Amino acid sequence: MDNKDISRRDFIQRLSLFGVAGVGAASLLSACGGGEQQPATPAPAAPQAAAEEEGFTCMDTSGLTEMEVNMRNQLQYTDTSPEEGKTCSNCALYQPPATADGQCGTCTVVKGPIHPDGYCTSWALKPA
Repeated sequence: MDNKDISRRDFIQRLSLFGVAGVGAASLLSACGGGEQQPATPAPAAPQAAAEEEGFTCMDTSGLTEMEVNMRNQLQYTDTSPEEGKTCSNCALYQPPATADGQCGTCTVVKGPIHPDGYCTSWALKPA
């Protein structure tokens, strides 16, 4: 057998090793925070205050795991969009509240309550 020819089994084994190495590298990189503790929830920014004045907020992360809160923070979720025309309500990933009296929806990427006027860096235009 040539060195260029590898079996399907060899290919899958090598591919799985890359996956394990990728997970290990991601864990290592996420642990490189310099020993500083980051807050579980981001401090409210100016746009956030506008959402609270509106009457409701979707920033309660009390039911989320630490990993879910970190993902929310990494994707820079906020209740009020800083980007004109880009809100959760017109995002392909947003799911409106299940009931008519519900205010916060959900998202397929960002866990926890999601404000219809919110925004995160994973925003994707909802298809027409």
